Amino acid sequence: MTISNTYNSTANVLIPEPIGLEDIIGVVSPSGPVDRTLLKKGLSFFQDRNFRVTVGRHANERLGYLAGTDKNRAADLNAMLTDPEIRCILFARGGYGVMRILDLLELAYLVHQPKLLVGMSDLTALQLTLFSKFKLVTYSGPMVAGQIAIGLDALSEKSFIQALTKPLPGRELLSALECPATILRHGSAHGFLIGGCLSLVTALLGTSHVPDFSETILFLEDVNEPLYRLDRMLTHLKLAGVLHKIQGIVLGHFIGPKSEDLAEHVEKLVLDIMGNTDIPIMSRLPHGHALPNIMLPHGAPIRLSTNPQSLQVID
Repeated sequence: MTISNTYNSTANVLIPEPIGLEDIIGVVSPSGPVDRTLLKKGLSFFQDRNFRVTVGRHANERLGYLAGTDKNRAADLNAMLTDPEIRCILFARGGYGVMRILDLLELAYLVHQPKLLVGMSDLTALQLTLFSKFKLVTYSGPMVAGQIAIGLDALSEKSFIQALTKPLPGRELLSALECPATILRHGSAHGFLIGGCLSLVTALLGTSHVPDFSETILFLEDVNEPLYRLDRMLTHLKLAGVLHKIQGIVLGHFIGPKSEDLAEHVEKLVLDIMGNTDIPIMSRLPHGHALPNIMLPHGAPIRLSTNPQSLQVID
């Protein structure tokens, strides 16, 4: 692949350039229907900081559990992908629906004009697809009508703004943490930081939308899933051969159906499923469906170390 000089290239991945206040941010709703009040509050976060924002034509539509028809949701995202004035695409919320439109998206435009894409949860499907097909680095982090609308804490806001406006190569992702992560197994490793919402990672297995997990560090989080289903999904990853290929594991928030913190239970489960596999495992990273929620560069080459603790983007 020929790499254009319009963006940085690190370890054969495409890293979009950061944005400035003169650049336009596009907001779309490719998944579940959006609460209009929350979307308005989320947009004000950017307007108050003098960012330029435009919203997809169909962003406020509703069709059952989807934000409008597949055709309209894909049209909004394609309009942002192909518009050269849009430098960053943010997503209104998760839910479900991205998998339905993956084959309708004009993703190849991102090879010639990489854009910052920020989302999580259901957007994991799109992020895995973009890395699998084009090695594009995206960001897993807060969404406009979700945590941004509700109100980010200081750590999450700092991480979010830094990801949008500062170069990525060489960044230490743990530098601002007030509390250290929990180390389940010590060691060091390097690889592409791949993963996201566990239920979406497993849902894409067996499709052309997942990358080869060799030479990757797998990060996982999830919400509203009881422990037995988390067990099933992690076991699915093992039986599919994913957990035999990875170089390390990073666990974020795991929140149960009653908003209970499942971190301790998930840690025991992961150690049991991994058996004697000798790779570093870091847990309780503040990322996922709870705050704080720091931004993680999905697909970026990362060096993981447990002593001292470090998650550093390879420069």
